[in-house]
Amino acid sequence: MKKIVTSIFLALSCLGTVLAQGHRFQLIIKGKQFPAKSKIFVRYIVDRKLTIDSINLVSNEVIYKGEIIEPTQVMLFYSQDGASFFNRKGKPMERLTFYVDPLEAKTQIDIKSPFESSQVHGSKLQIAYKQYQDYLKAYEEQLIAQQSKRADLYQAKSRDESALNQIALEIEKIEAQRKNAQRNFITDNPANYFSLLALQEVAGYDDDVHATESLFVKLSPRLKETAIGRKLEADIELAKKLGIGQPALDFAQMTPEGKELKLSDFKGKYLLLDFWASWCGPCRAENPNLVKAYQKFKGAKFEILGVSLDKPGKKDNWMKAIEQDGLTWPQVSDLNGWQNQAAQLYGIQAIPQNYLISPEGKIVGINLKGIKLMQKLEELLK
Repeated sequence: MKKIVTSIFLALSCLGTVLAQGHRFQLIIKGKQFPAKSKIFVRYIVDRKLTIDSINLVSNEVIYKGEIIEPTQVMLFYSQDGASFFNRKGKPMERLTFYVDPLEAKTQIDIKSPFESSQVHGSKLQIAYKQYQDYLKAYEEQLIAQQSKRADLYQAKSRDESALNQIALEIEKIEAQRKNAQRNFITDNPANYFSLLALQEVAGYDDDVHATESLFVKLSPRLKETAIGRKLEADIELAKKLGIGQPALDFAQMTPEGKELKLSDFKGKYLLLDFWASWCGPCRAENPNLVKAYQKFKGAKFEILGVSLDKPGKKDNWMKAIEQDGLTWPQVSDLNGWQNQAAQLYGIQAIPQNYLISPEGKIVGINLKGIKLMQKLEELLK
């Protein structure tokens, strides 16, 4: 059960039939006096396939056409000089995010300055998106501020571990408040399409599968029958098999040196099974906490097994991150990214994520980070 992007609310009639086939959509982009070389880059995902396209702003009104299967998040990036994502120098492109709806094909964007303030006129879905953005705005602003502080500290030559821990606690507090607000929203809006997305997001880091299931049961039958609803239901069933007290699922993968390691090789010790990747910022920010825990508790009774979701051809990045972050415990990967066999087995779709496994091979902790991990290990290994 894993984390996805932002959620919004709205009930969509006939949604189950919409998901069965592709639907065309149009973006009508209007503005005044665009610079001669200016472009807008379009980014969206359909059936897990990323589309990146470009629009030449050759007149005061241009039209972009695409195809979607279900309500879809679209991002527009404004490039005044026409340079793409990969050829930019200096600050990143301005971005505008909104949703398009298969049931209401046309969406109009009136370009303003700054680009983020452009007005989007379209479906009820887009109106709902704006409403939900406002609903979570205070939490998002607090998180962005703390994450920015964390990034500055993480990149400093001499890390202030105490300050990093304090920020981690603050982020955890804000995220908990945000998730409680989302849970209340789901309860109040059980027939709204984006309550489903909100539940999927909340479920991503929630170790209480029964609380998640109780919210899922409240959703309307129409939402449960969508592709996302069916996937979430399957994730709930998987989470039941991976809950506290359940046996950990065995797997085998290769170390950077080419040696095969199995989860079951560590039976007899408490094992922290840690899913991460070199490209994952939050994972790299959490690694100092794991290093501290390992230095304190490593030995005959405790071990960590890192499973990297690094991608094909990125072994060097994986090994460099291991060295840079001082990860001296065993590491494995099949270098298949999100399709990592162990990650698939454990239903991992958001990282960092971990499972604490007892010497008998049963799960005794889920998603323990920072101080919570230290406290749990103190309790078990004192």
